[in-house]
Amino acid sequence: MIERRIIERTEIETMIPHRAPFLWIDRVEELEPGVRCVAVKFVDPADPIFVGHFPAKAILPGVFLIEAVAQTAGVMLGSAGPQASGGGVALLAAVNRFKFLKTVTPGQNLRVETKKLTEVGQMACIGGTVWVDGEMVASGELSVVSA
Repeated sequence: MIERRIIERTEIETMIPHRAPFLWIDRVEELEPGVRCVAVKFVDPADPIFVGHFPAKAILPGVFLIEAVAQTAGVMLGSAGPQASGGGVALLAAVNRFKFLKTVTPGQNLRVETKKLTEVGQMACIGGTVWVDGEMVASGELSVVSA
């Protein structure tokens, strides 16, 4: 069953261990526990990462898009309860076939969508896409393991 209620940052912090400045989702807008999740993140122009990447033309490093997908997957899996996540935290195990299709710049809003594709034991394969203004900017698969 898809939950359409908004899950704010304080509740997200009860589901995954990440905290500022490394919490890369601001809120969850859709959740089907253990199956699918949609989160959003405002790319803050004041983030210090943009001082060095790149001073003349700020671009969000792709690794942060991967991290946003991984954290969204953590909420998706963790929301299914301790039995579904093996009683632990979902840790990133592998990045598979991730593509960056367009640059992300300060001031944009990310829409991060995850879906569990397969699961064997404590390992799950997650499909993830990142959207900005209705355009896909990144897509790929992650493997996560419950630890």
